[in-house]
Amino acid sequence: MSGSYPSESPSPFSVQPAAGIEFIFLGTGTSGSLPNVSCLTAPESDTPCKTCLSTLNPKARRIYEGTLPQTIVIDVGKNFQAAAVEWFPKYGLRRIDAVLITHAHADGWTLRGAIQQFIDVYVSRATFAEVERAFPYMVARECASGGGDIPEFKWHIFEDKVPIDVAGSGIFITPFEVQHGRLQAAGATPAFAPTPVTAPSTPTPPSRPNVKPTSSSLAPIVSPRRPLADAKLGQGVPELHPYFCHAFKIQDSVVYLADVSWISEESWAVLNQPSTNIPSHQYAVAIVDCLRPHAHISHYGIREAVNIARRINAQRTYLIGFGHEVSHDEYVTIGEYVGGKVVDNLTAKEKYCIDLVDEGENIWLRPSHDGLRFEVTTEGVVRDNEYE
Repeated sequence: MSGSYPSESPSPFSVQPAAGIEFIFLGTGTSGSLPNVSCLTAPESDTPCKTCLSTLNPKARRIYEGTLPQTIVIDVGKNFQAAAVEWFPKYGLRRIDAVLITHAHADGWTLRGAIQQFIDVYVSRATFAEVERAFPYMVARECASGGGDIPEFKWHIFEDKVPIDVAGSGIFITPFEVQHGRLQAAGATPAFAPTPVTAPSTPTPPSRPNVKPTSSSLAPIVSPRRPLADAKLGQGVPELHPYFCHAFKIQDSVVYLADVSWISEESWAVLNQPSTNIPSHQYAVAIVDCLRPHAHISHYGIREAVNIARRINAQRTYLIGFGHEVSHDEYVTIGEYVGGKVVDNLTAKEKYCIDLVDEGENIWLRPSHDGLRFEVTTEGVVRDNEYE
């Protein structure tokens, strides 16, 4: 691995010097993307899907990606190219300096020809193993079959809870593990299965800063055994393994929490202790997963998202990762309620979601949407191109 770390790496909990940040949401939907084609082509006799049919409104057209300009992209999945074609020219983005990949699901890392070659790509060891297994030619040219363009990426393996200076940009980002559902497997989980055909992997891990080792490998949930098939047939009795994804703390200013169902106290420590010298530190923005009204096995619902947002207590919280159960405008109303506004003339879905939200402190919360752009100034002021 090339030198993506400074010679003296900062403490995992140290606040970095104030710097302005701009953040553009290239896409804000769940992995299936919105609109759902089945909703657009449903017979007239079916109950119409308000969310998918509202995609004539650009705010509701959600593709699954997110990006941090300058120009660092978070996840590059199957819809990235379409999103980049739409939003990169609008915002004057002409190159990508680095890519951060949260986990090894195909909606986050398909890569392929959608981005330029010779880019620094930052992944966990588990994610790299899955890329190496599925697309060996991406990491070893000798594994290419000879057809088509072959991308050449500079792979960097990041370590959990250790800050990285991304592509030498001076933007320090701290990855930390969160749970994103679970795997049901009797043997090795897919991300850790050996790759029989690929040459030795290209990256080498960086020298670790002198920080106290963590116990991030400790599973946050002790899952009971549950048979998936009759053990008498030789299927075995698998365990439920937590599946881990990475969230990011960006410059001690922005918290990016997409694809999450549970956060360990060990990971909360990364967020709760940005600096021992600034006890009043407050994040400018939190970006929090919210798939639908009720929690999913691998995603937060509205109740969990609001509780997490309250605990982080950022100046502003933007929800991300939506399904089509709730429309954009309905999420806006829910956010206004969470902020303390008295809301009238509620739709049935708005009332249903509001009833799920626990009582608690008022916070600023709104849904993100494709093309939404916010800026955090050097003074810590947050501005966006949509909300007040």
